[in-house]
This record gives sequence, C-alpha cells and structure tokens, in this order.
Amino acid sequence: MYVLAAFLSWGWVAPLSAFADISFDGKNRFVMSGQRLSVTLVNEEGQAALARIALEWGDGASERELPMVVSKPLLRISPNARTTVEILYQGQGLPLDRESYFLLSVLDVPTKPQVENVMQVALQHHFKLFYRPALKSTHEQAMSALSWELDSAGERLQAVNAAPYYLTLSDIQAYGEGGQDCGKPLDHVMLPPNSSIPVPIPDCGRPSGLRYAVVSDAGNQRPFHATLRSGTRSGVRPN
Repeated sequence: MYVLAAFLSWGWVAPLSAFADISFDGKNRFVMSGQRLSVTLVNEEGQAALARIALEWGDGASERELPMVVSKPLLRISPNARTTVEILYQGQGLPLDRESYFLLSVLDVPTKPQVENVMQVALQHHFKLFYRPALKSTHEQAMSALSWELDSAGERLQAVNAAPYYLTLSDIQAYGEGGQDCGKPLDHVMLPPNSSIPVPIPDCGRPSGLRYAVVSDAGNQRPFHATLRSGTRSGVRPN
C-alpha cells in the first residue's frame, strides 16, 4: 500500500489539524477470484469522513476500458463505523490464463471542521488488486518456482517468473562468496506473469547468492534465498 498526503485547505494560522483516519480491515492488497469483491472501510475517528474510490489498470494503460466498476465511488462513513463497497467484474475482458493487475485508490477526506484555522489533510491510499482466474497452479507454488539467471560474466542478473501469477519481491540483497552482503539492496520489484526482467546488482562484482522476500496474498513477506552460478539458471529455497 502506498499513501500520499494531500493538503486541501488551511488558514493563515493552523494551530489544529483535522485528519481522516480510514483503515482497511488489516488488508494491504486484494485478490479477486470471482465477479464480486467486497472491500471493508473502517472510519476510526470520532468524526465523519468522505471516501472517494477509484480503480485503474496497474500498468497505467488508461486508454483501455476497464471491465470492472466500483459499486459506490463516493460515500460518507459515520464516526467510528465501518462500511463495505464492492468491486464488480462484468465477467469478460480479462485473460483466463494469468492474473491481471489493477490499482485501487481510496481518497479519504475529513468533513469540514466547525472551527476556523484548522488545516485539513486528505490521505490517498493505493492498493494492489489482482484479478485471479481459475489457474492450475497456486500462488504458493509460483513463489517457490521463481528462478534466477546470471550471465557467464557474472554481471547481469535476470529474474524469471514462469508462472501465471504476479510476484512482488522486496529486500533483494546480493551476497558474495563469503556470505557478506554486497551492493545496495533493492526495496521492491514486481514480476508480471510469464516474464523475465533484469535485476540490477550494482557494486557487487560477481555475486554468489541472493536473499529476498516474496509477498504473499495476505501481504506477509516470505523469505527465500538463491545460489547463483554464472551461465546457469538457479532455483530458490525458502529460508
């Protein structure tokens, strides 16, 4: 989940601040496997909040028509209350042999304060949403099936995802022959289904292995490691 703070309005002096405080029932990503997905929004503040909900393609391809809609794009949430919105899929328009990736955006805004000189802050949350058709393998199997290719010079590294799932990797750290970390870790890499993408390993010379985590459906980080050999493809093992 990514959060962007947007300042909406303020007086010349702002001794007080009004924040919207919407949570999402502990979720930081969503997986949709049918034609309907319920998303719970919780207002944890003692004042009402407005939520504006939008959906877009995860790859930014805005020219394509979305085959999904949000049941309530704009709604008011009472103080200390929860409500549910639904993401609805029309049943066609998405591949049946691999996942599709969307961004779910929620802008939560506090209601207008009753006093002057109060700064209002709106928070925009971005969640990954994956549409998952019926697939033969599982996401857990895809996490373990990831492989890595190091070229014969030991300088260029490729991550190979042969599964029909998106894989989100975090904290990718290369290490040398003695097991010492080398180079700077990568915070985040997302691999599309059936893809092979280069992964930079600057200032590392010839790495002998990798430590990293793969994000599960629940949003938890599962640790893995891979032994690298020049000119070969290496499998992974859970830590």
